[in-house]
Amino acid sequence: MLAPWMLDLVMLGVAAEFAALAWILYRLRRGRWIAPLGWFLLSGALLIGALRLSLSGAAGEVIALPLAASLVTHILMLRAVWKQIP
Repeated sequence: MLAPWMLDLVMLGVAAEFAALAWILYRLRRGRWIAPLGWFLLSGALLIGALRLSLSGAAGEVIALPLAASLVTHILMLRAVWKQIP
């Protein structure tokens, strides 16, 4: 069975993924892609957070907050990517 602490490990992995990819992008002189990457991974982390809240038995109103925030960060990611297109 999936336990909430398992999702904490996944979110920790997402943070490590961002750090590693941001460093690689910086080293490759592609730093302009760090912001879209951050928004993309933050959106996913918020979805994982909503799942964690659901598994913990939180109220639907509480679960809706990270879901709504994920939508906002996804829109911000699309906007950031759109700015990178020449």
